[in-house]
Amino acid sequence: MPALKQCLVGTALLALTVSAGCGNPTTTKLYANLDRANEIRDGLGVGGAVAAESGSQLQVADPVGWATLRGAFRVDGDAPAPVAINVVKDIDICSPGGKQVFGEEVVVGPDGGLGNVLIFLTSKISDDEPWTHPSAQPGKTDEVIFDQKSCVFLSHVLALQASQPLRILNSDPVGHNTALNPSKNSGFNQTVPANSSVIYSPSKEEPRPFRVSCSIHPWMGAWVITRKNSYFAVTRDDGGFEIPNLPSGVELEFRVWQEKAGFVQDVTVNGEATEWSKGRFTINLDPRDENKNQLDVSIAAATFQ
Repeated sequence: MPALKQCLVGTALLALTVSAGCGNPTTTKLYANLDRANEIRDGLGVGGAVAAESGSQLQVADPVGWATLRGAFRVDGDAPAPVAINVVKDIDICSPGGKQVFGEEVVVGPDGGLGNVLIFLTSKISDDEPWTHPSAQPGKTDEVIFDQKSCVFLSHVLALQASQPLRILNSDPVGHNTALNPSKNSGFNQTVPANSSVIYSPSKEEPRPFRVSCSIHPWMGAWVITRKNSYFAVTRDDGGFEIPNLPSGVELEFRVWQEKAGFVQDVTVNGEATEWSKGRFTINLDPRDENKNQLDVSIAAATFQ
């Protein structure tokens, strides 16, 4: 077959569904439109029509099962010193016994583990099996608790589905003014009286975390992100994380964010220096080999200076 014909036939056979422009496509499903492919074959005088029921669309690429993405983030080098916060209001509540309060912009454990790193799936995939496991499917409606105690948001980085109500608790004996500033959802700015709670109800997926603050105690801060499905994680204080029941055998794209660094770019992954453009990386998970689904990520301490 002449090269031109081969190219045209190949183009007709595969139509890629992508989530972005031609520069960095994210494949979700591959289909062959059989009728159209056979029409072009006939027009070019190429034999060997694809055998299948007329009028059908044949899915030619699907996940082969489920796998868990696991890993840990660590700081390579001397971790930055915690930043002391000057508590100037409600001192007996916000700094009980004169205890020094530190910011959480960079949280590093004793072994260099980096906490509060956000990892979330950005590939646009089908909401149903075999692409989305029942445990991660959109539409969850159970409340997610977002508490504040001693003038600190107890969840410094929080991820939830866009369909889940966020119950904002105030476990302090003084009032807090909680302000959420998303880019896609409606904003929220409300006083939460002492020992009470209010509900914030998002509805849309956010492309990045948004800031939460308190105007009464301006040193208070946290970050929240809403996503369509549950394929996300926030690292623990030791830097570890896992995202279970991901579709395997297909390329998936994730983004990684940390408060000080933003979308993380210069990293060492499993001992190899690499760059994640604007925090993005791709991986093809293997349901048979958990070692291939492990990410040990180091970030240079200079990133947080």
